Amino acid sequence: MEKKTILDLQASLNNQSLTSVELVEYYLNRIKLYEPKLNAIADLNHTALVEAEILDQERIQKGPRSLLHGIPILIKDNILTKDHLRTTANALVFKDFYAPYEGLMIKKLRKAGAIILGKANCSEFAYFVSFGNMPSGYGSLHKQVKHPYNTAIDPLGSSTGSAVGVAADYAPVSIGTETNGSLTSPAQANSVVTIKPTVGLVSRHGIIPITVMQDTAGPMSKNVTDAAIVLDIIKGMDSNDLFTKRIPEQETNYLKACTKGIKGLKVGILEFNNYKNDEEENKILEQAQHIFEAAGATCKPIDFAYKLPSNLDSMKYEFKRDFNVFLSTIRSHSPIQTLNDLVRYNLEKPSLRLRYGQRIFHASEATSATLKEPEYLTSRQNQMKEINTFIDLYDTLDVDVIVMTKISGYPAVGGIPVLSVPAKPLKDERPINLLFIGKAFKEETLFSIGYIYEKQTKHRIPPKL
Repeated sequence: MEKKTILDLQASLNNQSLTSVELVEYYLNRIKLYEPKLNAIADLNHTALVEAEILDQERIQKGPRSLLHGIPILIKDNILTKDHLRTTANALVFKDFYAPYEGLMIKKLRKAGAIILGKANCSEFAYFVSFGNMPSGYGSLHKQVKHPYNTAIDPLGSSTGSAVGVAADYAPVSIGTETNGSLTSPAQANSVVTIKPTVGLVSRHGIIPITVMQDTAGPMSKNVTDAAIVLDIIKGMDSNDLFTKRIPEQETNYLKACTKGIKGLKVGILEFNNYKNDEEENKILEQAQHIFEAAGATCKPIDFAYKLPSNLDSMKYEFKRDFNVFLSTIRSHSPIQTLNDLVRYNLEKPSLRLRYGQRIFHASEATSATLKEPEYLTSRQNQMKEINTFIDLYDTLDVDVIVMTKISGYPAVGGIPVLSVPAKPLKDERPINLLFIGKAFKEETLFSIGYIYEKQTKHRIPPKL
């Protein structure tokens, strides 16, 4: 199954050479075999086989609902689900938490016929607990997620289990979340594909937040078309998420965009002049440029200085407000009602709950949650000034997409989309993905060029577990 795309799986399901029951059994066996080594799964859905049986019968009687009909998917464990699965955020405080509701994204996946196979492990509270010293993919409840290719490689996060689960072929696709690189970083580390959508393209309702200014969910997969199929399903407006009202009215089809071609596309190949590329990165970018130009695109170099200030000084203010608002929506079901409750809970048994401290929680709790502090306003202002300098490159240099090898904070803080595709076979201890960064709500452009790149290179290889 490892090399099969969702389109391949649907062809087999439709001609009845494969059933969703068999598919679920295959992935459950993979999880049973390799999970003691990887620790990528927080919870499994014990009704998945029954759901698969029902969807198999529905396919025969009515046909498939969508391209996700009968396809297993993993959901990051900071996203609320109402099936018999906990949502723990890899935190002891939520070890027995069952969500009272789920957001539009999960409802869309269910309506499309996707089978939620389980919850993927993640960094505790999406890696927003303590400064720097906590390992990626670690939490007080489920402990450490391991890298599937090489244990010497940091699996990164916070969507660690979502990336590792796909890389290890626990499911064809997964959902992760990102605030500050939590999709793109583990995707690169584990040699999988992801797209961090424009903030607002996918509803965040039902996701344990860090900040509504940057939070988003996105698919992780082994190939570009699978990511496109999932994003086509989960995108859309939601009355519970104001930011989704920014979605343009024109129809989009990300799967069709994959095969649209890139003739006439204008590509900027960016290098940070204060963080220069090394020889391996330059070779990757040279190969990519040849591929793009052969497909009819034009390329130009972009020399740019990375000057984006840290956004921790703004997020610590936003987190307290947004986290407390979220907790108010689960009040009768949650063991905590405020961030202050969480801080005090952790301090009760620090050896169990605070192996790496909670300095970010302390810093956030010390704020007013009014977002009126001068430090906050200045921090956000300085960030957006630099973000606008980056976004202006598209118009001033007349490019449609920016390509680079280095993960940066510009897409995350700027809320613009980025597609990440493996740029080498992962045979050593240095994974590299190629990053395609677009203008807001121009995901179709990213899928067009990312698909061409993947088709011509086929760099990704599976791990030897």
